[in-house]
Amino acid sequence: MPQAITHLDTHDWIDNGPKLQKFLSGAQLGLTAPGTSALIQSNGYGALAVGATSSASGSISVQRYIDPEGTIPQGPELSASLTAGTAGVVNATDGVPFASFTITIAGGTLSNVGLLLQAW
Repeated sequence: MPQAITHLDTHDWIDNGPKLQKFLSGAQLGLTAPGTSALIQSNGYGALAVGATSSASGSISVQRYIDPEGTIPQGPELSASLTAGTAGVVNATDGVPFASFTITIAGGTLSNVGLLLQAW
């Protein structure tokens, strides 16, 4: 990801905020099979979307934490059902601050797992 050096590197002439995004694949997340990811640091990103396709019905959920160590949950898990063979997504776009999070996916064989992080 390029380094922002000037104001114009991250803002438009009509300021609508930063445009920082980061995509991580299932392999990068360590989620190539059903299970729970390691603790992921949000590093200032304020919104995320996690998606996956499973060969069997299941669920996908995200637990956010207010601390980097993942010991203080930020509200309940956000979750969605997975239907076999259909991509499912969980979005965290409520603006609630968090420092770290985990992803849990239950179901069959996983494909197309991805995480998109976005800074405001």
